[in-house]
Amino acid sequence: MLRNTLKKIGTIVIIFLLFLNNCYAEDIKNEEVLRDYVSKGFNEKQLEERYALLRFQAENNIIVNPVIEKDTEKALSETEKVILDTIPEEMRKLEWFIVINKTKKILTVYNKGEIYKKYPVALGKSKTPTPDYKFTIINKAKNPRWGGMGGRYRPVKGGASNNPLGKRWLGLSTEKHRGYGIHGNSSPYSIGQYVSHGCIRMINEDVEELYEYIPVKTKVWIGTEEILKEWGIEQYIQYEEIEEVCDSLT
Repeated sequence: MLRNTLKKIGTIVIIFLLFLNNCYAEDIKNEEVLRDYVSKGFNEKQLEERYALLRFQAENNIIVNPVIEKDTEKALSETEKVILDTIPEEMRKLEWFIVINKTKKILTVYNKGEIYKKYPVALGKSKTPTPDYKFTIINKAKNPRWGGMGGRYRPVKGGASNNPLGKRWLGLSTEKHRGYGIHGNSSPYSIGQYVSHGCIRMINEDVEELYEYIPVKTKVWIGTEEILKEWGIEQYIQYEEIEEVCDSLT
């Protein structure tokens, strides 16, 4: 028992002593919050800490999951890491391009071929999965009205706190799949899970940010890791051995 206690204390100390070199300024804030989150233990009532965990995982190409598991612990403890995304050459010519990784539950925004921002999302449950498809954003709306899914539920007015779409909507192309979009939520603990009727849910603050800079006609490719790889897209985190880093400096 004493051995386990010392091991836990050692893990916490290591986490607090870490300084990770990240690609995004926002990463640093999320890591600071996440370290505090780890030291205090999981608390379902603290959304800030939960969101810090989900965003940290998304930023590091780790499967988004509201639980701190080995892959998240490793990303926190390893100082030598690189976030690597490969995308088709045709997409490097576009100003904006979005990829939604269904396996990892990550929405990645690319700007002229470079990673611009990564966000955690919620996706369709097994009975109503989010389609693997190459979409295009066809419309945008602030405070969208929710129609109640064709009469199955009571409609909710735009801007209401219980509106399942949140306060932002980015509609996706409808030539094959109808009614899908990227939007906010009225169920914050759903982010990081497969729970929707097929749409892509985001943290409300995140989708409001995305809404401001992503234009209509932006391409949105959605697929599992296997499908994305067939399309020429791979997203992963790479760890480098300290010896290899030292060798490259000599």
